[in-house]
Amino acid sequence: MEPEQPSYRHRFTHFTDALIPVYNWGFNVLGGRSHEAFRRRVLELAALKGDERLLDAGCGTGMLALRIAARHSNCAVNGIDLSPKMIAVARRDAEEQGLTADFRVGSITDLPYPDDSFDVAITNIMYHHLDLAEKRQAVAEIARVLGPGGRYVSAEFGPRARNALQRHLAKGEYTLYPSHLTEAGLAITREELGVLALRKQVVYRVAVKQADPT
Repeated sequence: MEPEQPSYRHRFTHFTDALIPVYNWGFNVLGGRSHEAFRRRVLELAALKGDERLLDAGCGTGMLALRIAARHSNCAVNGIDLSPKMIAVARRDAEEQGLTADFRVGSITDLPYPDDSFDVAITNIMYHHLDLAEKRQAVAEIARVLGPGGRYVSAEFGPRARNALQRHLAKGEYTLYPSHLTEAGLAITREELGVLALRKQVVYRVAVKQADPT
């Protein structure tokens, strides 16, 4: 296994680390049916065949990555998160459940994987942690590590911010900018609006990496 990275700590890492004792419980119990429907929709849009190389970027405690590993044992499931404490929980849960997944500590803005490493990438409820420059860099990194024709499924708060408070929370007009996807060479093939827990709106997008014209 490659050395853990990096020494960089995002401004939100300490906050999310503090939630770890109740993190999975909060999603499973407080989120209830709404969050279960949310996760199910992400997996439906990923349209996994069962033998893909998959990256869950900003995987947190690995709940979704481990669900994929349980359902698709032939998938090469990878998860990355900036928090060593989150990754420790993901690795522990994988071992306890007897599942195979590669969980690493690292930043979505500097992914420690070679070009064209994955067939599918997913993110869920992650971009509100990033400022505009980080959003752009994160999407560019996801595009880089996807192979040509690779699929990217994002599920993020949205749609467009309607007031100053929403712009502040989203760190821009959008939590995830559609233009950042297209600028990175990802063609949006599907976009739909859903609802997470507490009536919070979520935008689901599926984007496909375009072949390099050169």
